[in-house]
Amino acid sequence: PMNEENSMASSADLEKTAAAAPDAVVGADAPFASPAPTATARVVAYARDRLVAFAPHVTQELIENPQWMTLPGGAYYAYGLLRWQNRMIPFIHLESLLQAYPVFDAKAVVPYALVLAYQTAPGVPLQYGAIAVAGIPYAQTVSDADFSTLPTDSDLWPELAISCFRQVGQITPILDVAKIFSRYHG
Repeated sequence: PMNEENSMASSADLEKTAAAAPDAVVGADAPFASPAPTATARVVAYARDRLVAFAPHVTQELIENPQWMTLPGGAYYAYGLLRWQNRMIPFIHLESLLQAYPVFDAKAVVPYALVLAYQTAPGVPLQYGAIAVAGIPYAQTVSDADFSTLPTDSDLWPELAISCFRQVGQITPILDVAKIFSRYHG
């Protein structure tokens, strides 16, 4: 038989459990698990039927019909420099970077440039770069259940991506902006 002292100890144990793990489900609600945590990714097409995602806080601005300055001897994947907020930032073609050869016409009209922010180390000032994109970025909710392995069409995916998800059959790598812009990939 349970006496009042045992009952109090049991209540105290439940309170300790709840305090130690606030998301833990105890008591009568135990059969109902809490939903899996989700996050929002900013998804954008970098080429036809090809998507990448970024953390929302790194996407700064979408520029329609960007104008850039070509640099002689620039990287094979670079359009050149883009003027943005009184500074010149690198402007690249992500598909060319991933394919390891130029797959773009530097004189063709680019519909959009997506300006991205990054840091090379904690506490250092933000730096910026832009990628050519084919459409307007949109927010996508993802969870651990959407996890996917990286695509196998580029040797650079493991270096540039921090994760990857699949939704509606589309594999979408989540990229680390600092890894794209902080070094030459040649």
